[in-house]
Amino acid sequence: MKRSIVLTGILKDGEDLLIVQRSKNDDNFPGAWEFPGGHLEDFETIKDGLKRELCEEIGFMHDFNPIITNYTDYIDDNNIHNIEIDFIINVDKDSLNIKLSNEHIDYKWVKKDSELLDDFIKSKLKNI
Repeated sequence: MKRSIVLTGILKDGEDLLIVQRSKNDDNFPGAWEFPGGHLEDFETIKDGLKRELCEEIGFMHDFNPIITNYTDYIDDNNIHNIEIDFIINVDKDSLNIKLSNEHIDYKWVKKDSELLDDFIKSKLKNI
């Protein structure tokens, strides 16, 4: 059985959370707001994969201790085991220099009840 493991970094400063907007030309969820992250690659540890994704997507290169806050786990119609692990990363947003990759067109710091967040994204925040 194939596995797809997605790692998501929820950068948090007090009550503020960093979200990024997908490119309007993206094949999956164009223009949607989400937390930065992506797929774990072969031969990566979870923390190394999360570091790489955060560096690629938002230029985040700080050392951090991620805290697992949520996960989803299901087998889809193609018999692929999909796992998504969401991590809280406490930061000082004033010390960050966000540099978006070409996958994203904007970023914002929002509260967890922001209307920019859809129900799926909000569900990741139930333990925060």
